[in-house]
Amino acid sequence: DLLPVESEDKLGIESSDGRTRTFDDSSDGTGGGEGAAAILLKPLNKAVEDRDHIYAVIKGSAVNQDGSSVGITAPNAEAQEDVILRAWKEAGINPETISYIEAHGTGTKLGDPVEINGIQRAFRNYTDRRQFCAIGSVKTNIGHLDNVAGIAGLVKSVLALKHKEIPPSLHFNKPNRKINFKKSPVYVNDQLTEWESEGYPRRC
Repeated sequence: DLLPVESEDKLGIESSDGRTRTFDDSSDGTGGGEGAAAILLKPLNKAVEDRDHIYAVIKGSAVNQDGSSVGITAPNAEAQEDVILRAWKEAGINPETISYIEAHGTGTKLGDPVEINGIQRAFRNYTDRRQFCAIGSVKTNIGHLDNVAGIAGLVKSVLALKHKEIPPSLHFNKPNRKINFKKSPVYVNDQLTEWESEGYPRRC
């Protein structure tokens, strides 16, 4: 059941009905949720030595800060491009081999197009290919978990790798008119999809 957000808890990004319609033209905000998650990170050589069950390998990461933007609901596309490019460089992979992106995807009219812009800008440093990489957001499935949102997306990505299936982004019917997915490297994955391998490891 969806619960109404108490007025004192509102940030101005809440959807009208509690559902998150990431990248959809009818999106009007994010749905709330509650949750907790924990993962165990280990150096790969140590995990192999200890004979751990390895669900996924994190090849690279990067952090930055948005800097100047119009507000909490609008990220900075240049900053997002920068952090993505630095993570890819550290990972030492060809971005054309990435076949899924777990987006932040809050379902806000302003934020979603800015996020896609940052992702497209990063890809365009390497390729002009269109619609080769699926994209989704766990917020459509379980709502925005606030401080747990990032790790929830990581858990979803790892489980997708484990099961070799990309879960659907829910509530997606018509693309946000401010996002031109036809010319984009990414497309919204709106149905459960077998995650095929194309001669290299599955990467997200």
